[in-house]
Amino acid sequence: MKSILSLGLFFLGLHSALASGWGAAVPQCLDNNRTPLPVNNAKVLQWRESTQDQFQDRGFVQGVITNVYPDQTGHAHFALNLDQSSGGDIEIIYNQEFGRLPNLQPGMTVVACGDYITAGPRSRLPSPMGAIIHWVHYNPGDRDGGRHPNGYLIINGQTFGFSAQTAGNR
Repeated sequence: MKSILSLGLFFLGLHSALASGWGAAVPQCLDNNRTPLPVNNAKVLQWRESTQDQFQDRGFVQGVITNVYPDQTGHAHFALNLDQSSGGDIEIIYNQEFGRLPNLQPGMTVVACGDYITAGPRSRLPSPMGAIIHWVHYNPGDRDGGRHPNGYLIINGQTFGFSAQTAGNR
């Protein structure tokens, strides 16, 4: 019960921080049309349940790390809970070539901006949680012709994967 209360207080505090003064320090998370996104936890969980494998859109989520998985070819993988329920986890995948992350631990607070993909068991990139958010770093543009908007992570208030020089570039 104590952990549920703590998690609820975290979400309330992070929402307040994003909506008030701390929000000014948070980089904008842009959709595919370069329009700023609001935090869309509920929408991301809805996509996970209602879209087919490989469905893709932009996700801007906030939550708490519930599990950390072993490094897979230079990529950090962790579960992020978006709604305080046992079924509210999605997988975040971060390419560590865009900067090392801190030692990830369950309970750390995270804001993630990147590409959402429905990733069920038959997906090209299957996830045990049925959904991933990746490209949570800036896009150098030379790997995909600049198709992916920039993304980033904020872990316990510190930004990772974001480059001010490339902000807004696609």
